[in-house]
Amino acid sequence: MAQTSDFIPFTAFPLDRASALRRDADKMESLLNHPDTDLILIQDGKPVLSQDPQPTGARKLLRLASTSRSAFLPKSSPEPILMGLDDKGRATFATTLPARFDWNDGPIQGLGEPEDLRMAAGIMDMADLAIAGTAKAILDWHSRHGFCANCGETTHMAEAGWKRACPSCKTEHFPRTDPVAIMLAVKGDQCLLGRGIGFRAGFISALAGFIEPGETVEEGCARELFEEAGVKMTSARIVANQPWPFPSQLMIGLIAEVESYDLNIDTHEISQAIWFSRDEARQLLSEAGCTRDGVTLRAPPTLAIAHHLIRIWVNEKV
Repeated sequence: MAQTSDFIPFTAFPLDRASALRRDADKMESLLNHPDTDLILIQDGKPVLSQDPQPTGARKLLRLASTSRSAFLPKSSPEPILMGLDDKGRATFATTLPARFDWNDGPIQGLGEPEDLRMAAGIMDMADLAIAGTAKAILDWHSRHGFCANCGETTHMAEAGWKRACPSCKTEHFPRTDPVAIMLAVKGDQCLLGRGIGFRAGFISALAGFIEPGETVEEGCARELFEEAGVKMTSARIVANQPWPFPSQLMIGLIAEVESYDLNIDTHEISQAIWFSRDEARQLLSEAGCTRDGVTLRAPPTLAIAHHLIRIWVNEKV
């Protein structure tokens, strides 16, 4: 059974998504113009963080009063998207700033600055990170889906930003999430990790691949393991999952038992695959890393679910 935990970045979304309210245009208008409603900003895929220092050292999302949006947003800006309601019923919306927005001349000068989401993840608190990841993913989707895939007509935003509608053929379009199986192949006290084509030097990770139409998660896991490394899966269990807003995947983490240690690597997919003992995998998670053949290798950072898959397996009782 999947066990999404609040220690995995981008999980534990803290708001009530209030999906039942999205069709109520009057309610959305009321929330958008309520003095307690917050507005967060995304610019060029980067969340805008407040410049106010936090006692913990964490960076917070810049939250502006939604009622002030006309003072700094261009008139042509689309309506903000509802992120959800907190436990007191206060709404948070998100919108995108133009790429050329001038931070040095305007009413929000000095209040915040856009930060690359991957870089900011290490300094943001978990709740804000989950909201920022969701906002980035859905705003990215809107930027890429301005036209109807059925008839080619320009679509428009609907249901508080969680749908696009075609005025011509009436087709409804909804934000997509692409499922990805990411798996730690294991046999006995060994786990299999690999290096994808173009991986940063010194890093090694779990194997992964998109789930194809008509596949279960487990079937996709088995297919990817055999295609990439030539190993045959005997069983698999889903242990964690993670929304991944780059641009919009759901990473489904599995630990998969395989038949043998023999490998047959597809060099079009991965450049290297290596079996590691449990102790070596524990070293990969450390700052020092694990040295193999004179090369120091490390697991992905804690931002990635692969890091947590390895940690889950390392800490299991055997």
